[in-house]
Amino acid sequence: MAVDTTRATGGFGDPLPERDILEGFDRLIAANRLFGADLNSSVIKKSGKGTPFLVRRHPSHHRMLALWRDIFANRVLPQEILEALAPEVLGLAHGDGLLLFGKDRVLYDCQIVRGNEGVGHLTLCFYREREPVFRFLPFPRRPGRRIVYIEGISLSAQSTGYASSLFRHYERLFRDLGFHRFRLKASLSVGKYYWAKEGFDCEDRKQFGEMRENLHALVRRLGLPVEEQEVRRLNHASMVATFRRELLIPVYRNADGYYAAARDASHTEEFRFPLGKAFLLCSDPWDGCKVIYTDTPRRTGLVWSEGFLDHEARPGHPESPKRLEALLAAIREEGMRESLIFLEPYIPAMESLHAVHDPAYLEAFREAAARGDRHFAVRDCAISEGSYQAALLAAGGVMAGIDAVLSGRSDNVFCAVRPPGHHAGRSSAMGFCFVNNVAAGARYARSAYGVERIYILDWDVHHGNGTQALFDEDPLTFFCSLHEHPSFCYPGTGRRLERGKGPGLGATLNVPLAPHAGDREVIEAFEREVVPSIEAFRPELILLSAGFDAHRDDPIAELECTEDAYVHMTRRVLELADRHCEGRVVSVLEGGYRTESLVSSAIAHIKTLQGREGSPCSSDRG
Repeated sequence: MAVDTTRATGGFGDPLPERDILEGFDRLIAANRLFGADLNSSVIKKSGKGTPFLVRRHPSHHRMLALWRDIFANRVLPQEILEALAPEVLGLAHGDGLLLFGKDRVLYDCQIVRGNEGVGHLTLCFYREREPVFRFLPFPRRPGRRIVYIEGISLSAQSTGYASSLFRHYERLFRDLGFHRFRLKASLSVGKYYWAKEGFDCEDRKQFGEMRENLHALVRRLGLPVEEQEVRRLNHASMVATFRRELLIPVYRNADGYYAAARDASHTEEFRFPLGKAFLLCSDPWDGCKVIYTDTPRRTGLVWSEGFLDHEARPGHPESPKRLEALLAAIREEGMRESLIFLEPYIPAMESLHAVHDPAYLEAFREAAARGDRHFAVRDCAISEGSYQAALLAAGGVMAGIDAVLSGRSDNVFCAVRPPGHHAGRSSAMGFCFVNNVAAGARYARSAYGVERIYILDWDVHHGNGTQALFDEDPLTFFCSLHEHPSFCYPGTGRRLERGKGPGLGATLNVPLAPHAGDREVIEAFEREVVPSIEAFRPELILLSAGFDAHRDDPIAELECTEDAYVHMTRRVLELADRHCEGRVVSVLEGGYRTESLVSSAIAHIKTLQGREGSPCSSDRG
């Protein structure tokens, strides 16, 4: 594969002089490679018939320059972008490449050629969204995300891997140019499967929910051996594309190359494809997007749901829905929403939870919430009618995070879930916890994905006694807790002598800290004890019980950390994960009960997961 190696593909620096860009416009105009044009909306692009553009005279130089500045930030010359968009890939090249200036966008149009033969067509559209300055008012508006829209791609000659290689090249190019998204309309029959496999997601989450329901209906109609829970946990189009590859089902194609799930007068030619592929080939068109992360070296997922807010405690209870509401508001205000992969949690199969909790205990919890009880098991575990479902959803949120990192959709994940879970035991609720989210995630990673060696690091200020007890005798799950000394802090467990039991002896490490320990003491203990234990264990997956109540402003305990400690520990965990488990880290929110310090610590933690530079932190501080 030959790829163009102009300056454009190697990264872009400061804006270029406007006179150079204007000169580039003139050169392309003279070569008949730059025009003014609008898309002809009457043309059905997939048919390849008709004229796709209504050509007009190019706009004024002033207007073209303003549009170029808005979309490309003057970081690339017009002739350079044409060259960068036309690499030779697998023997296919671009011919007759044009730049077309519309009212608010720039289009690239070309013919795909093999030698001197035209074998396809490609149109890309570059534009910038406009966002309201005030969330609920349409005006005034400000520049928003830079978008690359795939208006159409067709290829009459088969070339396995062409589109995939081309768009991976484009993804690097557009990242360097500061774009935020690919967008597309997956209208082509084969395109729906291909784009889903390439990681494009359905933009309309309601439509994606309907897609998932339609898949379940197909499974029921064909009587396939697929559990409802298997379908329920699908939360991305790429997961649909690769779903149950071993199950082959019949689909029927018509003369135009479109597929249907049932034979009719026009769809007569039978094929057998894997379930997910077959379903997508027959599905309705959908709008999709693929985020290009321009300012975050790592792809970080965020598990979030309004359902977590349904768990309501009594007034004045420290574990309130306001914790998550404030965190999500801060993510918006920090401009992080578009750089995070939002992941939907799901209610897990009860069998998954029974691997962690006694069925009778879960049933007692469900009944207490249904009766409208004010608390469950102990008085500090306040509940409401929505508490049971919220707790199940929180555990399913961790499972969704594990799905994302083990399927490659994201490098790491932060699960903004509640209620917290690390005090919950097999048959006990305590410390605001009902279902042990991290423990349920660890068991799920092992059963669903075959992950053996799992390292759980708990840096909540309170010892994670429930998690420790659940894995006390498990040599393949290493539990490490960094917490305030149990003589001074709830729940009174987590002494150094607690090292595991039976075959799990040595797979538990407790690092208690004296009251009023701050960043220096925490980081020294982390480097001295936690880091070597991770190195020695060599995990395949790292789970974090990320409580932020060790912060000096938190009212619940007496450690005095700042955001710097969380940044340091997060960065070091990522370094170790890169070395041992392909960067796979799933972080799960536990404690943190002063809203301001919780939000600032969690934001610093998430930014570090993304690889953003923030507070100074390196291993030489330890």
